[in-house]
Amino acid sequence: MLERIIRNSDRSVREWCEVFNDCAGAHREKTSLSERTLRRWMAGDVSGSRAAGSRRIAEQVWKLGFEVLISVPGPTEAEETPESVSDNLDQELTMSTDESARWIRRPGGVEPVVLDQLHADVRKYAADYLHKPPIRLVPKLTQLRREVFDMIDERRPRPRELGELYLIAGQACALLAHACADLGRTHDADTHARTACFAADYAESPPLRAYVAWIQANVAYWGKDYHRAARYAQSGLVEMHDPSTRLRLASQLARAQAATGNHRDALDALDIAMSAIGDVHPQASEPGVMHFEPGKAHYYAAEVHLAIGGRAHAAEALEQADTALTVLSDDCPAEFAAAAHLDAARAHLGLGDAEAANARISTVLELPVELRTTPIVERVIHAGSDLRALAARTTVAGELTERIGLFTMYTARTANTEE
Repeated sequence: MLERIIRNSDRSVREWCEVFNDCAGAHREKTSLSERTLRRWMAGDVSGSRAAGSRRIAEQVWKLGFEVLISVPGPTEAEETPESVSDNLDQELTMSTDESARWIRRPGGVEPVVLDQLHADVRKYAADYLHKPPIRLVPKLTQLRREVFDMIDERRPRPRELGELYLIAGQACALLAHACADLGRTHDADTHARTACFAADYAESPPLRAYVAWIQANVAYWGKDYHRAARYAQSGLVEMHDPSTRLRLASQLARAQAATGNHRDALDALDIAMSAIGDVHPQASEPGVMHFEPGKAHYYAAEVHLAIGGRAHAAEALEQADTALTVLSDDCPAEFAAAAHLDAARAHLGLGDAEAANARISTVLELPVELRTTPIVERVIHAGSDLRALAARTTVAGELTERIGLFTMYTARTANTEE
């Protein structure tokens, strides 16, 4: 609860500590609050914080009982939070839109208007994926997939309609696979991906097959099965000519090959990716997260150079990571920028600059719990390991290691989020 309050406020962690300490002084309590301790409280860790004075001041500052402040906010607390008229209106409009969409998709024939609505639903969820935590999209994607499966099985659609239904079902399954991968549910991600691949074949959709191949490669990559990741990316790349899709798969192939130690093939794949960047149209041909942002290709490139290692490649990695931050659009997900900052942090460490790395990592450690996806958590762990290797005995490394431990303890997989 305390983390939610602080994340939604206009004050930084440091400013809240100052408010706390001013309040303690005004009440003549012999207690103070450091940024380190406040971050522990935000993570629910109150070991060593048994002093009654600290708890009294916390209750004065945040107007809630201390046990409530360090608890995980559930549906009851969320429902008791005052909502603005705008929030209520947004909920009402969302509910009415969902009801209209369900009415269009009611049992009957598969009319063109039904297909239009289903395509619109996919576009919306793919766009929502860029701005909402993946766990919030799973229920709606599951419902959409179930409805389309039922239409395929029960309504006996005509051949043209059947192909479109398989495409929509495959896209819903692919988005579910993507969400499960981000949440660390690898078995679920693989299962949804295989179903999406099956549907893509029936729909005869190369773009969907390529998107699924990238998801499968991503699952394998973060599972440290780099050879399998390379095979998935290579298989998807063979038949693709669309620049955005080639950029996605070549970038994935490059970092997978680099992780296996096959540096020559990694750099060859990176050349394919970099040559495709200039041809990617700014207006996405695929909706939302199904489109591969050129900015992502730059931080994938940074990861290739980091895997190869050496000072020259560290400098190249830093340049690619900073380019990613420049190229990423203003409305891109916070996770994209976080990934680029973490790659930049590891590049700084490769160049021997622990202070610069600390600043980059600290920026990412402010991410809300529900956005701490598996790729972000793994990058944080790698950056932390690199930092300890360079500056194990420094105060910076000690404090950051503790913060990283708290960050990885509470992730998107364990987040309790309410729509």
